[in-house]
Amino acid sequence: MTTYHQRIYGVLFGMVRNAEDAKELAQQAWIKAWNKLDTFKGDSDFYTWVYRIATFTGLDFLRKRKRLQETELLDAVEPARRVDSHLPPSVTSRPDHMAQKSEVREVFEASLAKLSPEHRTALVLREVEGMSYDEIAEVMKCRKGTVMSRIFYARKSIQEDMKDLI
Repeated sequence: MTTYHQRIYGVLFGMVRNAEDAKELAQQAWIKAWNKLDTFKGDSDFYTWVYRIATFTGLDFLRKRKRLQETELLDAVEPARRVDSHLPPSVTSRPDHMAQKSEVREVFEASLAKLSPEHRTALVLREVEGMSYDEIAEVMKCRKGTVMSRIFYARKSIQEDMKDLI
């Protein structure tokens, strides 16, 4: 659990875009994994097996929430690490750069939130977690071609939403 907890949390945060929900879902995923540990046959990597459980836990949550007709996600909580923390203060503290980054991030987050859970999950597993198409197909229990299609259309949708910022 110690080895993969942050990665599980990261995938779930990428899916649900809410820190508290991601923490809760990560706990649920680990409980499910513990209860089903005897079903792990070693045919795949343990990492892939746990990610499959976490992904389906997240997808179940999103489907349930959709049925309850909750449409807005709260994006007030930032992920723990900052990408620009290694840059000198002169680069990160300029108001014009900060405003531009903020605008790009807002448009990106809104675009990501508009994606279906399946498209968003495939994109996060590929771009954030660096998983291969085959690994994503195994985790999401679908064909490799389906994964490639979902990622293609997710990228295309985000590019369309962000085209005016470039």
